[in-house]
Amino acid sequence: MIRRSVFMGAVCAMACRETPAPTGVVTHIASATDWAGAREGSALSKAAAAPIKNAAWVLHVGDSFVDASFQQNLRPRFRTAGTTYVSQGSTSTYTTTWAQDPQLDRWLSARPALVIVTLGANEVDIPVPEAHAKAIERLVHKIAASGASCVWTAPPLWKRDTGILQVIHDHCAPCLFFDSDAVLGGLVAIERQGDRVHPNARGGARWAEAFWMWLVDHRDLSGGPWVLVPFERRGA
Repeated sequence: MIRRSVFMGAVCAMACRETPAPTGVVTHIASATDWAGAREGSALSKAAAAPIKNAAWVLHVGDSFVDASFQQNLRPRFRTAGTTYVSQGSTSTYTTTWAQDPQLDRWLSARPALVIVTLGANEVDIPVPEAHAKAIERLVHKIAASGASCVWTAPPLWKRDTGILQVIHDHCAPCLFFDSDAVLGGLVAIERQGDRVHPNARGGARWAEAFWMWLVDHRDLSGGPWVLVPFERRGA
């Protein structure tokens, strides 16, 4: 457990994995694409975001997909942007796990500017995904109450899900939803680890690059260093 007094400089890189599952057909959430890509006429840059001149920091929480070459590729980008980035990827965790996690409450009490949530991988085949809707709402409401912006990043799927990503999409507001598969077009076999589930170095790098470009494009600097807005509110 990371103490509150020192967690700002801590890196919780836990090399974790969910239970492998066979490769299958990946489906996308059609209604989520409004938050997935660049707005019309956007000129995205691969360069880092403009440096932040205050103490704004970013918290990234979720399951083992956080550590599947995702946070490893995001960390140097946030560092270049002058932003402290704290990540916690915990194996075999769920939306229900994080909704009641006391460590998350302690982190949120320190007022991050942005919270990135990467969850859903362990729930892709649960029989009644709607049963987790309340936990999703509880989690995002906690984040919103802290004053942080929020984005929920869906994992790049390796098989057909039973509906959890749609449930997350429908219940994660005011967090924005990043549909990884809609942006990446899915990951191919050579972009996954030997378990055929987690992104490897190649897949994770492409995932992080796509997310970073999306993140920078959704910033509203007039509101703060990491305030995010969906396209429909930008007048674009």
